[in-house]
Amino acid sequence: MSFKQAVKDFFNPRIKIRVPGMSENFYPTEKCDGCGICVKKCPTGHIKMVDGRPDWGKPCLMCAQCGDVCPKGAIAFGLRPKEDSADGDKSR
Repeated sequence: MSFKQAVKDFFNPRIKIRVPGMSENFYPTEKCDGCGICVKKCPTGHIKMVDGRPDWGKPCLMCAQCGDVCPKGAIAFGLRPKEDSADGDKSR
């Protein structure tokens, strides 16, 4: 794949490319009430609501505006605690 095609694919919202250390490290905590303010404030428009909770797509600019605007302080960054991991998310 050419560099030009790789860049084009990276910014294509239909192609899900995960870059280590980027958007997969943002997640909603149990405090999230699904208000969607983070979705509206994301400058790239890549946060989508999935099952009533925000899901970070790509590319994430790591600006943290989502966390700044969350009225519940429900946006976390880093590794999910084991009980809140994708395999056993008890908050959904």
